[in-house]
Amino acid sequence: NALRSAVADAEREALRVLRELTDLARSSADSIAALHEMCVAGDDLVARVRYAHEVGGVVPRVGAPAVRLVGARHPLLLARAIEVVPFDLLLEPGQRTLLISGPNAGGKTVLLKTIGLAILMTQAGIIPPVRAGTELPVFTSAFADIGDHQSIAADLSTFSAHLVVLRQVLAAADEGTLVLMDEIGSGTDPAEGGALAASALQRLTEGGAFTVATTHLGVLKTLASEVPGVVNGSLEFDAERLQPSFRFRQGVPGRSYGLAIARRLEVDPVVVARAEAAVPDRERALDELLAQVEERSRLVDDEASRLAALRLDLEGREAMAALTAESQA
Repeated sequence: NALRSAVADAEREALRVLRELTDLARSSADSIAALHEMCVAGDDLVARVRYAHEVGGVVPRVGAPAVRLVGARHPLLLARAIEVVPFDLLLEPGQRTLLISGPNAGGKTVLLKTIGLAILMTQAGIIPPVRAGTELPVFTSAFADIGDHQSIAADLSTFSAHLVVLRQVLAAADEGTLVLMDEIGSGTDPAEGGALAASALQRLTEGGAFTVATTHLGVLKTLASEVPGVVNGSLEFDAERLQPSFRFRQGVPGRSYGLAIARRLEVDPVVVARAEAAVPDRERALDELLAQVEERSRLVDDEASRLAALRLDLEGREAMAALTAESQA
């Protein structure tokens, strides 16, 4: 009992001392609060600077009419300390919609998220993982439909959940809106889903919203040739090794490689063969055309690399010749 009484006395004495200290500090409450805010602001600025140095980020030009990303990388991939393939993107003021296609697990969603994060981080005052030359407009609102939002409680299927978001986007989007939509048109009949997605993208493009969408639907891969302001983009895929390279190509739609990946994963050959035979002629023709485009693009890239190497060699020889001439003189 004596011990408990002593403990209670000690607690009462501690409270008395704290009350006295509080009374002494109360007169300086405003100054203390201001100093606390200053310390928080200082820590915040230091954290932003440290992050920018860690990721090698450069302050983008803000308020530009176009969207230009140079050497953009996803922040979370950088945090994993793995090799990240950067990408460049340029959308002129009249180009409002980027439609990204390509293989499964090829990096489409990561690319979409990287674009959105670079824009939103910049507007939040955080330097994103981008290189010099990056220019970004200012957006007043942003919408994102990424992942599956189906809900039993809300009586929403996968497709219904996408439609709820799409309805909100179409009702509110304007020239100051950023829209990110992953696998647009999925979750229902491909023909109807593709038609709805094409109509929605056309509406957003005409309304001036800046939209980035990913898709596997073949009908959307031709949208860029039909609707002004829509630009195709794709992620490269090594057709021989059936592995993604994660390199972004602007202006070219990508193949999905669904059957090729199924064959690589050793799905029953009979099933794969029947699936190939069942592919509609229009889809097969489009896939063959995209394959030819990919091959020509690869040849152009190889030739550009060869010419760049020759140019460097020539410049080196010219520099050596100049040094030799100077020494002889």
